[in-house]
Amino acid sequence: MTTLPPSSAPGEDPESLSLGTVESADLLKRPWLMRVAMFSGYTAIGVALIMAVATASTEWALAAVDMLILLGVTHLIARRLAYYDRSNETYLLVMAGFSMKLVGSLLRMLMTTVFYSGIADATEYDLWGKFLAPSYRTLDFSYDVGPFSGTGFLRTITGVLYALTGPSKPGAFMFFGWSAFIGALLLWRAFMRAVPEGDARRYAFLVLFLPSMIYWPSALGKDAWAVFSLGLISYGVARVMSKGALLGFPIAALGLVSAGLLRPHVALITFVGMVLAAGLGKSRSPSARTPFARIFVFGILFVVGTVLIGQTSQFFGVSGLNQETVNETLRDAEGRTSKEAGSTFTPVSVTNNPANFPLATVTILYRPFPFEVGNVQSLLSAGEGVFLMWLTWNSRRRLRNLWNQMRYSPYVAYSFGIVLSFIYAFSAFSNFGILARQRVQVMPFFLVLLCLPERKVEPRKEFKALDPSSLVAPRENPYENQVAPNPYAAHEAEQHAIDNPYERFQDDTQPRKGRFRRG
Repeated sequence: MTTLPPSSAPGEDPESLSLGTVESADLLKRPWLMRVAMFSGYTAIGVALIMAVATASTEWALAAVDMLILLGVTHLIARRLAYYDRSNETYLLVMAGFSMKLVGSLLRMLMTTVFYSGIADATEYDLWGKFLAPSYRTLDFSYDVGPFSGTGFLRTITGVLYALTGPSKPGAFMFFGWSAFIGALLLWRAFMRAVPEGDARRYAFLVLFLPSMIYWPSALGKDAWAVFSLGLISYGVARVMSKGALLGFPIAALGLVSAGLLRPHVALITFVGMVLAAGLGKSRSPSARTPFARIFVFGILFVVGTVLIGQTSQFFGVSGLNQETVNETLRDAEGRTSKEAGSTFTPVSVTNNPANFPLATVTILYRPFPFEVGNVQSLLSAGEGVFLMWLTWNSRRRLRNLWNQMRYSPYVAYSFGIVLSFIYAFSAFSNFGILARQRVQVMPFFLVLLCLPERKVEPRKEFKALDPSSLVAPRENPYENQVAPNPYAAHEAEQHAIDNPYERFQDDTQPRKGRFRRG
């Protein structure tokens, strides 16, 4: 294992930490588990090399090269973060998370190729990337990719990737999976920076190693890039909330542009979280400039919200976002997802009946239940849902502290607003397979609520009547009537005894000398 420079004073210069604070020391208690995960990632690289040799495939050879390059870049990132945290265990955590992401990308590639016979969105993006790459190498971007917002944006990204690295579908899977890993890493560091009292160790393990976060956003598709964009937005927001606005605003803006071009409604959901954080959150170090800063933030949010609403309306093909058009869009989503093959169910929509919100929350965050599974993927999703239900119950003391944390840590209010908005927007989905993929966009923010600091509840003490016999009479003060002597009394008497040198001038009988003598 790489040995990092020791530090005798951890946390001495927190302002120099660009990606987090030093609160993550001693993240791991079992480093050997991380080494097992790292071995799995190295095995995935070995599988890519074997496939390249066995099939004489250029695509697998390029994929193996891409994986080695990503391994080197991640190694540098892990060393940097471990140096900031003054902990070698952070290095193990980052490298293990990257290794499991490689495994997840390899499994997604296998599922797409073998079980779905290549019938997936990734195949379309791969064909578009191979078509666009030659022209992009000559800086010719004139080809029409369709509406740029949404699918056209991802086609363009794939074309740029193939122009730089060569056309390789397995390599694209690895790159997009790595981008989702970077997004999860940014989400972890954002939580550490904005909620320093929270359980960073728990959040790191959940956001990096939860099976759905490893598997679903690991393919050539929108899910991986959405997680990356959400990571940029959240890290930028966390910096703005923790005296890092100079760099936080550009990072958040870049993430909003990326998410807005990919899925404008997801960018709009994060905007709702920002508004809630700005309205409820308190500054940890208020000053005379705090009211002006709040006005400035609300002005920026007004401009951002106007742009996102217009872009989302254009994306869904409606004249504007109001109650009628939102309900119509959600009904269309319900109809489209119900036509997908398998895993359909009756949705619990909140568009017409807000009283369904608790049931919709359970559906979005925990379903399918074990008795609703129909295939292996649904079984794995159900197992994770059961784990999340247990984790929620186990975190009930943390959830009791939600309101206080929303006021004290605006990032918690930001996450809570995203969870509520996501539940409202996706409650019309009626397919477990699609819901499991879409859920990875809200899961990091739901996990924030499960990693808040615990609210310690002391046991109530039983009231006992006061026994008068147990009272003790107050002791008398023996010095109460004594007056301390004046240490300056002798000096004052001596001063009064001194003759007045001007006393002789007060006697008119004595003759005066000078110009005005009598007689």
